[in-house]
Amino acid sequence: MNLKKPPVPVSEIMSSKAEPKSSDRWRRVEATGIYEPVTYYVRGRSYQGKYGYAVLSILRIDKNALFIDRGWIAAPGRATETPVAPAPPSGVVQIVGRVRGLDSLDNPGLGGALFGLPFKQPESVADFILKTPESGTAIKGYIELVSSTPTGVNQPVPLDTPEITPGPHLAYAVQWYLFALLFLIGRVLLGRDEYRTNRHSEN
Repeated sequence: MNLKKPPVPVSEIMSSKAEPKSSDRWRRVEATGIYEPVTYYVRGRSYQGKYGYAVLSILRIDKNALFIDRGWIAAPGRATETPVAPAPPSGVVQIVGRVRGLDSLDNPGLGGALFGLPFKQPESVADFILKTPESGTAIKGYIELVSSTPTGVNQPVPLDTPEITPGPHLAYAVQWYLFALLFLIGRVLLGRDEYRTNRHSEN
């Protein structure tokens, strides 16, 4: 399982040319860079039953921009208020995080509108990540933060380690195999009965 594998340099898995492969999703990677001062907020994130926002920041790695999901913050008291998250650590930062694909940004749980946009609201969060002209070349995909050195002060609530299970697909596969097995057994029994009937008729 990728979650248990040791971290590797982010450049081995992620780039600005293509999204990370499905086989690399959830793999832990290491990256070193400097956070941009701008923070973005994504609606639709809940934590322990409370409504809030995902906090996205840009980690500048040379001339590349890597989006980091730094965690969760609670929603303000009023719907019209813009959330305010603690600033990321300043200076050079070393992080470890889980690789995610852009498609997961627009799925329930992290999908939604962004606050604090420097330009017109995009159709999706994924589209926004691919259009960050002020932050260099965007690396396709993003990172769920696991650890940071330095850590910073009063940072967003870190994301829980997901429990990756086979899900319903395995159950469907088992059902189909059982169905096929029962079908074969039925054909064998039916053929045996026909054989016995024919033998009885001949006698």
